[in-house]
Amino acid sequence: MVEYLQRSIADEVFSKDEKRTLKSMVQERILDANQLNFLCGKVFELANATITPANYPFIMDWIKTATSALVLPTTSTTDAFFSPGDACRNTIIQRIDGANKQLQICVFTISDDSITKSLLAAHRRKVQIKVITDNDKSLDQGSDIDQLARAGIAVKMDITSNHMHHKFMIADQHTLITGSYNWTLSAAKYNHENILLTREANVIKSFSNQFDKLWNEMKKID
Repeated sequence: MVEYLQRSIADEVFSKDEKRTLKSMVQERILDANQLNFLCGKVFELANATITPANYPFIMDWIKTATSALVLPTTSTTDAFFSPGDACRNTIIQRIDGANKQLQICVFTISDDSITKSLLAAHRRKVQIKVITDNDKSLDQGSDIDQLARAGIAVKMDITSNHMHHKFMIADQHTLITGSYNWTLSAAKYNHENILLTREANVIKSFSNQFDKLWNEMKKID
């Protein structure tokens, strides 16, 4: 990312596309506050090393653009949603539909066809999807787990006598959804459930590490 900043200041052009790319790089790497502060320091270091009377207007604009690109939005960093009602389900579907590269899903059960439809659509547009679930619930009437596995989505199960009772999803390594909400139609229609959506980098890292640990332990469905 430092090299990216160096290139953008060297050619004295920092386009909107370059700014969007920088923001995307920050989000994908889930940088913490110390790393962002380091990069902001590099911005001023590069500016001081490059500035001349002739390029002063560009450098001032470059500093403003670069530092704003390195600041992730603080509004709506964390949101809560509740059921009964469509708020939880719609939030899950929106995050699935908005995924570009990767979905890590760790849920007790999936039987809501609208969520399954979105997962299948994401799979068709080449989003990498991994699902961890519980073997007992996969046998329930209406479970969509077999359908997802048959479509080519990677699915692993807890086959022990215990339950894999998590309900969380990480989208593109920068958005986490977690809470009590089961991915079922009854959860949307009848149950008092909740989900929390967060973009807190350290929290996402913790959940991602747990997902990787469980993925290595669970049995894959062929």
